[in-house]
Amino acid sequence: MKDIAREAESVILQLKAENRGKWRLQTNQLRKFLTAVNSLTNHVNVYKAKHPQATELPEELVGEVQFLKVKAAYQAGRFPDVRKFMDACKMEKSITEIGTSIEKYEEFSRYMEALVAYHKYHEGDN
Repeated sequence: MKDIAREAESVILQLKAENRGKWRLQTNQLRKFLTAVNSLTNHVNVYKAKHPQATELPEELVGEVQFLKVKAAYQAGRFPDVRKFMDACKMEKSITEIGTSIEKYEEFSRYMEALVAYHKYHEGDN
């Protein structure tokens, strides 16, 4: 199992270094995407409660997971610094790799939470 916290902090520190210590990415820009992830996580948790033995996401939730790419692309298109963030954390690849796995989705969700937390920890809002 990979160290999600270390990986997330590394991405945030890399972005900070690339911007010469000037923080351009605002927490609210990340929170909008995290809100979409958290909403989907609630749906996944409901599914897991109804199907405790399940290890795979149902088709409708797989579609919602993949739609996160669209939401990420929209935010990245609006804000160049969000695009840099999405590229640095390999967002599209991470979402694609979830496939139908509940475990991989949960790992992705924790990774997103860690990214927002370390962003706030290292700089916070400007």
